[in-house]
Parts: sequence; C-alpha cells; structure tokens
Amino acid sequence: MMLEENLQDLKGLAGNPLIVVAMLLALILGKLVLFWQLIVGFVIAYALTITVRLLFFRRRPDKQAYHNFIGRFDAGSFPSLHAMRASLFATLLSLYFSNSLLTALFALCAVAVGITRVVQKRHFISDVIVGLIVGVLIAFVSVWLVARFIS
Repeated sequence: MMLEENLQDLKGLAGNPLIVVAMLLALILGKLVLFWQLIVGFVIAYALTITVRLLFFRRRPDKQAYHNFIGRFDAGSFPSLHAMRASLFATLLSLYFSNSLLTALFALCAVAVGITRVVQKRHFISDVIVGLIVGVLIAFVSVWLVARFIS
C-alpha cells in the first residue's frame, strides 16, 4: 500500500494540477516568458500525443479496455504523455533557473516519473524513453516559438 502511494506521488510530478499551478505562479509573478513557454509546450505535447495515438495505437501493458474515442486515447500507450510532460516541465524549469543542481534534480524527477509508469504497467519502456526525449525537444521548440513570436 505504501509503495503504491509513493508511486502515485511520483507520478504526480507530471500531473496537470502541478503544471497548472506552475503556470499560474509564473503568470502571477510576472514571468510571462516562462508562462507562455509552459502553455505552448503543453499544447504541443497534447496535440502530438493525440495525433500519434490516433495514427499508431499501441495498447498499454495492462490492456486497458475502452468503449469510446476518449477511452481509446487513454488506453493508448505510445508515447508516454506523463514522461513527456515530466521532461518538458523539467527542461523548461532547468532552462529558466539555469542551475546545475536544480537541473539534476528536475532530470531525476522526470526519469522517476517514467520509471513509475513502467513499474505500474501503464507503459512499455520504449513509450517512456520516447516520451522523455520528445518532451525535451518540445521544450526547446516552445522556447524558440515564444522567443520568435510572443516575447
């Protein structure tokens, strides 16, 4: 029971509530560049994941059942949206704070989220690896897009 609770807590590092809080904090604190990088990055991450899961459906290791379009999206395993969000969030925060210790901590958290998804049998290791890599790439794309078109 305690292990499962800890795994859920780790997974929460890539959860929407934490990310929305970070966006709101950036907005409230006047860190508009970071705010827009987070918004743009997460819109791209969701759009990409939805597109890939529509074109290339791969069932989760636990063979989650589905009965409609949204259920089918949620039953898809590739790529790991949790891992993608975690690495996107970690990369954007690392770039913002520009601190080696924080970067290592953020990277460790992102990898922990990915490991948690595999341990909970929600993703295959390849889903997580691709999610982590794509999340980093999306972070750099969002930084470039915000610098080019918003700031």
